[in-house]
Amino acid sequence: MLPDLLDLLESLPSHAAILDAAGAIVAANGSCLRLLREATPDLAVGHPFIDACARLLATPAAETIREGLTAVLSGTLPRYEMDMPCGPPENQVWRALCVTPLKGRLAGAMVTLTDISRQKQLEEHILHDAFHDTLTGLFNRALFINRLDQAIKRLRRSPDALFAVLYLDMDRFKLVNKTFGHVTGDRLLMIIANRLQKLRRELDTLARFGGDEFALLIEDISGLDEASSMAESVLRQMALPFRLKKQEIFVTCSIGVVLGSTVYEHPDQVLRDADNAMYSSKEHGGDHYTVFDAGMRVLTQRRMEMELALRHALESGEITAHYQPIVSLTTGEVTGFEALARWQHPRQGLIAPSEFIPIAEETGLINELGALILRQSCRRLVELARNNPDAAALTLSVNISGRQFKRPDFVEEVAGILAETGIDPQMVKLELTESVLMDDADEAVRTIKRLKAKGVKVVIDDFGTGYSSLSYIQRFPFDSLKVDRSFVGNMNEAEQNMEIVRAIIAMAHKLGLEVVAEGVELAEHRTALSELRCESAQGFFFSHPVPGEELDTLMRRHWKTDGPALH
Repeated sequence: MLPDLLDLLESLPSHAAILDAAGAIVAANGSCLRLLREATPDLAVGHPFIDACARLLATPAAETIREGLTAVLSGTLPRYEMDMPCGPPENQVWRALCVTPLKGRLAGAMVTLTDISRQKQLEEHILHDAFHDTLTGLFNRALFINRLDQAIKRLRRSPDALFAVLYLDMDRFKLVNKTFGHVTGDRLLMIIANRLQKLRRELDTLARFGGDEFALLIEDISGLDEASSMAESVLRQMALPFRLKKQEIFVTCSIGVVLGSTVYEHPDQVLRDADNAMYSSKEHGGDHYTVFDAGMRVLTQRRMEMELALRHALESGEITAHYQPIVSLTTGEVTGFEALARWQHPRQGLIAPSEFIPIAEETGLINELGALILRQSCRRLVELARNNPDAAALTLSVNISGRQFKRPDFVEEVAGILAETGIDPQMVKLELTESVLMDDADEAVRTIKRLKAKGVKVVIDDFGTGYSSLSYIQRFPFDSLKVDRSFVGNMNEAEQNMEIVRAIIAMAHKLGLEVVAEGVELAEHRTALSELRCESAQGFFFSHPVPGEELDTLMRRHWKTDGPALH
């Protein structure tokens, strides 16, 4: 029987041995004997298996295996399995030990040792990738949240175990990708990660959350001063130039700082507050850190409530277009209207655009809002022209947000609304701000040309607050230009502002563009603009924005605007 048994053992792919009831080796295949003799050269049949196996392992592992083997041989355990690290750490091999009891004439156990080193390496890689960022090698969000959860629980047990979280977002990083490409952007992220690693203390946890966002958990700190000091160090490091492709790139970051507190029960609560503080830093212009306070949570709640109310308002018709007349400074006639979104809340009354437009931009609701105002105002102007023959030549100006303008289907959406409402496209003027255009100037030029091919006119809005150069204007096929109200409102107070307005009007005329001045509130503004040969103006001097149902009355009463302010 023994030769047959040996043949069976030799046919197995693993190291294999048969043990008697006392644990001594009865038979083993050649590979098993060679393995055990690496640690026990004089090993032979009859030698206790566990003694030979123990010499391949560290003492704790050997004792554990001895207990498992004994339990199987005594019948108290039906099967025993264990993954064993064999050999020195620098040349370690993993083997899976399996002990199966044998009954009958060969009472004892069968032992197999299978090399699982490759499997263990794969497991380690999978485990590493599960908790690390593949680009930078830093920890990822999952591991950071695990460490943060531990820090929260530790603080709740011990008030002295104070921690803080720094949440970082790089400023204008999209511009780097657009200018230099994503490969350079990835290299820059790797350098940023390296700089942050050098600032990190041994017990701190640094992670990349994705994109250009990083988080740093600093533990066992004395208080807010230590967290603020770390934030200042990060800002200083990020402000230094980054050298890539033999050129220097400058980027800064915005940081939100949250100091640990027993109020926090879950990592998401900490990260939520850190994110709010970080966005507050963004609103300061970047290259700034902000420490979270409870007031920010109130503002966030207010913004969330506003977003929900805004969604409802768009569905229920609470948001409508109001219209401010644009007046010819030569003839005194109304030449058109600008449509402006107004929200009449059933309980809060009129909500200022400065409150809901930024939220609409941030949430993407601006697309729906913009389409609503364009559609509603086009319909109203068509109706106005039908009831007032003199209104047929009036133009309609509508503001277009950056998110709307960058949508791939924007031009088709505009064309659809024009066709649906029946308005003459040549009467429609779409207003764009300078910042919208400069994100991707080439694509902006293509979009403007497609709009003009549909018959609509394109206006550069709030001119003077952005790039405002002659070469900049020449790049884009505008039809007219609007001077920002900040210059118009102050031009009678400072000679410098008057000269700025004069220069803008002269520059526009050289390029064949008509000029509209915003924010005219005084007769002196109108007089000065007329002397500068500005074609048109709008502002409270002529009329506040009025609801659509008042346009017929406005047309009858305020066609001429030769007198003082008409409200």
